[in-house]
Amino acid sequence: MMQYPAYIPEKRKGFSLDPRTKLLFMVLIATLMFVVYNNMPYICVLAGLPFLLLIVNGQKKTAVIYGSLFVLAVIANYIKDIATLPQLLNGIVVLLIALVLRLFPTFMMGYYIIKSTKADEFVSSMERWHVSKKVLIPIAVVFRFVPTMQEESQSITEAMRMRGIQFGTKKFWKSPGTILEYRLIPLLISVVKIGDELSAAALTRGLGNSVKRTNIAQIGFSKNDAIVLIISIFLLLWAFALGVMS
Repeated sequence: MMQYPAYIPEKRKGFSLDPRTKLLFMVLIATLMFVVYNNMPYICVLAGLPFLLLIVNGQKKTAVIYGSLFVLAVIANYIKDIATLPQLLNGIVVLLIALVLRLFPTFMMGYYIIKSTKADEFVSSMERWHVSKKVLIPIAVVFRFVPTMQEESQSITEAMRMRGIQFGTKKFWKSPGTILEYRLIPLLISVVKIGDELSAAALTRGLGNSVKRTNIAQIGFSKNDAIVLIISIFLLLWAFALGVMS
């Protein structure tokens, strides 16, 4: 009888982290963003961590857009008291600045987690935390839903470009609502279809089974997780020092 070689899972490459480390680090950043809200150097350091992780993970375009928006928000935060704006416009500007400074770093950490974590790694790590399957299955579906939805959106954009339906063309200026119609309707149909398919795929792979599943995903505490742990301790001590000195 022919014997097949045992499957050897691919080793994690680059600056890879355990999914649990990523989640805890995101919670830490989100908490510190609201606890230490009046120290701009500290806020900039916190915002720089998701930027570095995105760069390391290869999402350079997203990192540049995020970094540029954050820098503009920091500049606007310093000059908002200098410039005199109408009350309504000033309120909108202050709200946008607060959203970028407080929430964008957390959103970018979430984006990094989704883009850098495979579904099997996430499921395996959450099972070690004994997370309920009622919570685990929907989140596992989301990990596949977001990349698939991005691919579908890109396909719709290319189809619209082939038909000359995009911003700035004659068809757009003739009927601006067309661009929304041709994008939103296919996108909504794709959302429902993809959600159903991914839910069925998750159940087919046994995520809803009461029997404990086996998993070949390589997860665990590594030297990269130790680096993040040291950074987290440093941030907590810095936040404590700022609280003592304030």
